[in-house]
Amino acid sequence: MSISSPNVARGLLTATRAHAAAVVARLARRGYVDFPFASASLLWLLDEGGTRSTTLAQRAGVTKQAMSQQVKQMERDGYLEQVPDTRDTRAKVVRMTPRGESVKSACAEVREELNKAVANLVGKRKAREMEAHLDAATKVFADIAAGL
Repeated sequence: MSISSPNVARGLLTATRAHAAAVVARLARRGYVDFPFASASLLWLLDEGGTRSTTLAQRAGVTKQAMSQQVKQMERDGYLEQVPDTRDTRAKVVRMTPRGESVKSACAEVREELNKAVANLVGKRKAREMEAHLDAATKVFADIAAGL
C-alpha cells in the first residue's frame, strides 16, 4: 500500500488564509476596518522620507501599474500620500501619512500577538522549529522555481 506525501501546499494555503483573517480582525478592533491586508507589506517597503512608486514596484515584484493602483487606493484611504521628490521636482515620492504610521505600528503589534498565540499553543521551541521548517520549505520552493 502506497502512503501519499504530506499535503504541505494545503497546509500553507489554509494557514495563510487563516492568518490573513486574524490580522484583518485584529486591525478592525483597532479601528482599521478599511485597511487592505494585501497592502500591509507595502508599508515596510517605504524608505524614510518617501520612495518613488517605480522603486516600490521593483521591491514588491509587481508592475508599475499594479503599484500605482495600490498606492492610489491607500492614498484615498488616508494611509499614504504622494509629494514632490525633493531631488527631482518632476517626480513624486510615496510616503506614509500619520494614519499610515499608526496602522504600521498596529500591524507590528498584531504580528507579535499572533506569534505569541502560536507559541502559547505549541510552545516556543516548537514555534521556532515551525519557523525553521517554513523557511526550509520556502528555500525548496524558490530553488525549484529557479530551476535548481
